Amino acid sequence: MKKAQVTLTVEEGKEIIALGMLNHPILIDTMKDGKILFKGGTTVSKITEKLLNVELRISGRITPRGTVAGKTVVEGPHSIVYNKGKWSNIDDEIVDEVLKFTHRDLIICGANAFDNNGNAAIMAGSPGGGAVGQSLSSWYTEGAKVIIPVGIEKMIPGDLREIIKKSGRTGKSLSWGMSVGLMPLYGELFTEIEAIKTLADVDCFPIGAGGLGNAQGSITLEIHSSSDSEYEKIIVILKDVKSREHKIGGIEESLVECEAICDNCKRHIGCGYKSKRVK
Repeated sequence: MKKAQVTLTVEEGKEIIALGMLNHPILIDTMKDGKILFKGGTTVSKITEKLLNVELRISGRITPRGTVAGKTVVEGPHSIVYNKGKWSNIDDEIVDEVLKFTHRDLIICGANAFDNNGNAAIMAGSPGGGAVGQSLSSWYTEGAKVIIPVGIEKMIPGDLREIIKKSGRTGKSLSWGMSVGLMPLYGELFTEIEAIKTLADVDCFPIGAGGLGNAQGSITLEIHSSSDSEYEKIIVILKDVKSREHKIGGIEESLVECEAICDNCKRHIGCGYKSKRVK
């Protein structure tokens, strides 16, 4: 039995998740026979950048200032559909397009939180979660498969089902950034652990989390393998990931965060920056 230990920063973790998704059998099969919706986010953009050479527009994000939006309206797709070798921007038609999805199709969407019971959720800063929120019911009623690529740093204590009941976009007196609610996601969670197991025939489990400086939010993993070749396969991948700088996924201009008052303020409530209650 060969054993290795590795610490992955948040961005390195996203890189591993993206590489693992490219090897995911459901994604590979669906690319041949079905449609794939890639819902915008920094992790999902990492996947589309590798798979299709397409950067996605980033909408909300969490920074040291809180839950904030982009500074300006940026051109470029937030959500795309891949079908028969081509991709298309469906930002203006996502509700109608997802209604056409069936059991042959796949939806890939990141999450802002998941719990130990496999529940996941995405934040919504716009009324109803915007067009994506309006399309969510169709993700499940029409039978499409859903994969949720998400870093282990987003695992939270408690039961998300109960937390969603108690939380909400409205009713908050003050928010550092836009006030958000939570929309539940149901699907296959795909973390760094699943990604590593997809990339090589190894066992993988976490032994620690967190760190200092750029290692804040990192995850420390242990990897076991009874096969020398599979062990070497994952070591080569990890060495490559650890040797490179990794930019945040998404269209660069869309990563510039808002400064109240900005173009997006009209859609958001509770923001202490907009109300001048926080600086």
